[in-house]
Amino acid sequence: MNRAALAAHNFYLNMRSTFVLAVSLTALLWSGEATGQDHHTNIQHSTEASADTVKVTTVKELFTKGEVEGHVRNYFMATWNHRSLSDNYANAIGAEIAYKTATFHGFRMGFAGLFTYNLFSSNINERDPISEKHPKLELELFDIEDPENKADLDRLDELYLEYSSDWLKAKAGRFSFTSPLMNPQDTRMKPYSFQGIQVQVPLQQKGILTLAWFDHFSPRSTVEWFKAGEAIGIFSLGIDANGDPSGYPHHTQTRGVAVAGLQFKQSTRLSTDFWNYWIENVSNNSYGHAVLEVAPRVKVGVEGLYQFRVGNGGNPETKLAYFPDQQQWLAGGMLAYEPVNWHLSLNYLHTAGEGRFLFPREWGREQFFATLSRGRMEGTGKSDMVVAKVRKQWSGRFSSEAAVAKAWLPGAQDYRYNKYGATSYLGWVADLNYKPANPVLNGLSFRLLYIGRVSPGSDMPLKDMYYNTNFHNINFVTQLTF
Repeated sequence: MNRAALAAHNFYLNMRSTFVLAVSLTALLWSGEATGQDHHTNIQHSTEASADTVKVTTVKELFTKGEVEGHVRNYFMATWNHRSLSDNYANAIGAEIAYKTATFHGFRMGFAGLFTYNLFSSNINERDPISEKHPKLELELFDIEDPENKADLDRLDELYLEYSSDWLKAKAGRFSFTSPLMNPQDTRMKPYSFQGIQVQVPLQQKGILTLAWFDHFSPRSTVEWFKAGEAIGIFSLGIDANGDPSGYPHHTQTRGVAVAGLQFKQSTRLSTDFWNYWIENVSNNSYGHAVLEVAPRVKVGVEGLYQFRVGNGGNPETKLAYFPDQQQWLAGGMLAYEPVNWHLSLNYLHTAGEGRFLFPREWGREQFFATLSRGRMEGTGKSDMVVAKVRKQWSGRFSSEAAVAKAWLPGAQDYRYNKYGATSYLGWVADLNYKPANPVLNGLSFRLLYIGRVSPGSDMPLKDMYYNTNFHNINFVTQLTF
């Protein structure tokens, strides 16, 4: 089957699932309104008055009175690698256009599509002659599955039905989802996208309960949609605990992931988050964090994660399973001082020595206190990381951030605790964001991001340093949002 036919077939299967989810959601919500009329009459009246801000009298007006939004983005990236390892650059340009219908009795539909084009670049479709790897970061601007693809980079990113009221928010189809371990991370040309159903219930104006199920994914830096098991292993597969190439890509058996989240702000001083990710037949992952203001402008945060295998970890054959027979945990902390327009913090993360912290990279990027751009702790165990961050909001149009990190990781040959062959490093980040004040340039924004990483005294072979350590990466992003 050729690429076009395969894409059409996958599109049909995915849209069939989306249609079933949308119809189910509609039936559920209409049923809920019918059975709850006697008890929620006042809520429904206030909801319709607030939600249906645009009066709709015909089907045509659902669309003519809808909303259009989107952005045009130009992204230049360049990386300087160590010694004779190849340096690379790329410039991607693209756009996303999203549309939402007008609201009718709390219901509305939406869709979004995006495209990317390789304006110019180094030979990112060729492997570095020493490491025998493709340039990781530049290739992530386009299609990691097809390095030769420079123009056929479009994707239907969203297509959903949603319902919104004072007591319930629900969405079914393809849409963006944000949580500590699964999130869009729209910091390249395409975000991580999800297909499934989500329900959110406000809790006395102090919190929100989130319940969701996802069975298809379109990872960042790809153009296709994949079933849950197919998505796991698209990114770097790493090695197993014996030092052999991981065997789980194309062999992980799971129907999807169930997510439950509770975000609660008990007072002006204390906020807490609790999330659970149950990946059917693979693993269960429980995460929580709390932030407390212990003194004026001084905050303390704690976080923790615990995970264990579910079923056979993705495959009855040990060599093909994604999640081994292990129980792993991590813990982190934050101490922050936040005077007006400033944020200064010291952050720490520890992963235990019971195994590796594992979660599909294709579903988002972990958001811990110590998280930094271009830095993940997923795939490691028996490791520590300390990060100092300084952020300043100079005005409503200009902000800056700087961070310095030190990571202590197991040796690259310590396979049980080091999935991706990472090495201990000293890293830093500088991030500048600016929006012009001229009204003529309203919607325009610029971002300059610089990341550096070194490993002094490392005995890592040169070929393994490629996009791993001893590199400098610069990014300049121009975006027009409308």
